[in-house]
Amino acid sequence: MESLFALCAIVYVLIYACEGAVRYGLYNLGHDNAILFRDLLLVLPLALLFAVQSFRGRVHPAFAVFAAVVAAHGAIAVFNLGSTLPAIYGAKLLVNVLFGFLAARQLVRPGRRMLAVFALIWVIALTGVILDKFVYTFPWTGLETHVGGIRVDVSRGWDIEDSFDKRAAGFSRSSISAAILLPVLAMIMAPRIRGFLVRAGLLALTVGGVVLTTQKGSVVAAGAVACLLCAPKWSRYSLLCLACMAFALLDIALPLVTAGLLMPQDAGVFSFASFAMRITLTWPDAWQWIMHHDAFPFGVGLGGIGGAQRFYAPNFFNPSDNLFVYLYGNFGLLSLGYLGWVTALGPRLPREVRDDAIAALAVLAFLLGYGAALSILEDQIAALFLAAAAGMLWQSRQEALARSWSDPYQGKWLRRARPAAMPGYPAVADQAPHPS
Repeated sequence: MESLFALCAIVYVLIYACEGAVRYGLYNLGHDNAILFRDLLLVLPLALLFAVQSFRGRVHPAFAVFAAVVAAHGAIAVFNLGSTLPAIYGAKLLVNVLFGFLAARQLVRPGRRMLAVFALIWVIALTGVILDKFVYTFPWTGLETHVGGIRVDVSRGWDIEDSFDKRAAGFSRSSISAAILLPVLAMIMAPRIRGFLVRAGLLALTVGGVVLTTQKGSVVAAGAVACLLCAPKWSRYSLLCLACMAFALLDIALPLVTAGLLMPQDAGVFSFASFAMRITLTWPDAWQWIMHHDAFPFGVGLGGIGGAQRFYAPNFFNPSDNLFVYLYGNFGLLSLGYLGWVTALGPRLPREVRDDAIAALAVLAFLLGYGAALSILEDQIAALFLAAAAGMLWQSRQEALARSWSDPYQGKWLRRARPAAMPGYPAVADQAPHPS
């Protein structure tokens, strides 16, 4: 089962890294809707795991939480909006969260072979961004098509003539995709590199690649986390925990404290223009939509804002462009609880497993940081790896305390002895298994 999840995750990430090219091929074949089959890479392994665990009479609690969230917040959306479409769309996005949480070990602490594949995908993504920026405009850039009855970009074009200001996407669908994938993969690889110069070089190339995408939110978040990963080893865990908390607070504070501010509309992609647009238009319009359609304190409901609006309220579509705004629109005040739980996972880890949690904390910190300017849960890979980072931290705590579900595929208590390199652990193999 672990191998199946790992294989599906690799293919899914690879398709994401080359989605512009993949969609272009499907566009030329006249089968644009075939891109939706990509979701089966997540759905089928989840369905198989659920069936196997149901047969054993011991189903992972993540399935129950997923069902409860979809049922509760989906019902609120149906009540508020009079349509099931928002709930269906929102549930589709949460499938990535469920898969990432369960496949956390394969995604955030991969074995050598999978880590090598991630390194190859990182090289492909970076090469594509460089070629797109300086050498060649790919034929799929700016193309549009229809998938699932709505107009979508094959690969988003920004109508920017200047080569320096061009928002390079490489082989992916948009510059946002490249600006998410490059740092996430680098932050999984970097903690495994012992040599400081090699690790710093990898992170510097990653931040440089993100600069080429001109995604300023990602540049700031990736740059900050890269600096923390280059800090002395003894300080990284504490610094990354603090970064997660600081970025989560920033996500909440920015759309609230900037309400009513007037920002100058500077020209150029590295100006404050996009940030000013969020402050003066995107966030106020999002709050207005939420105020007129929510059932306080539960928000609008699952799919109540963001991409789902293209199906039931296209004239009021709002991208949110902030993680907290998006979460509040979908989950109301409960979003504070969800965000708080994820942020508190790191500081609650026992000392024995903190060194192994660096990659998960780095990924979590980066995505929370980028969440100040992007509703990252609507991006497939961001949702996948955000959940994987949270799942890895949760599983590490379960493992350290010898509790069930440290292995999400089995649900058994630990039976193998701890390596000597991890002091403080009892030889769990000598313990009697917990009665089930």
